[in-house]
Amino acid sequence: MVAVRRLALVFVVVLALAACGGGSKAGGDATAQIKSAYAKFFSSKTALSTRIGLLQNGSKFTSVISALAKNPLASDTSATVSSVNLEGANKAKVVYTVNVSGSPLLENKTGTAVRIGGKWKVGYASLCKLIALEGPAPAACHSG
Repeated sequence: MVAVRRLALVFVVVLALAACGGGSKAGGDATAQIKSAYAKFFSSKTALSTRIGLLQNGSKFTSVISALAKNPLASDTSATVSSVNLEGANKAKVVYTVNVSGSPLLENKTGTAVRIGGKWKVGYASLCKLIALEGPAPAACHSG
């Protein structure tokens, strides 16, 4: 009888751990999607229309993204994400580095990612913070 109870307890624990593992996988999928969105958004090789689609409220930032893409300093940019911390089902804190020609330029910047329509996007506040490093943020940053 005691052996049956222990077996039942072990079975319940295994099921609970399996359920936790499933949640972890979902978090891993979100992390992969967020890393991909950041990598594509900051890549100088990504088409302008794709970049706009990867940014939260991207259509409001079309002229900003276009101007940044035309800057000669942005001709070989990329980003790497070092950490993603999910803050609920639709928001995440992201730590990333912007690289130029493969070398870190802006290291360990904190940004956000948001899930809209089931897709993870770079939070516009991330772009606005970077722009503010060099001068005033564009109007789109204040209206989101």
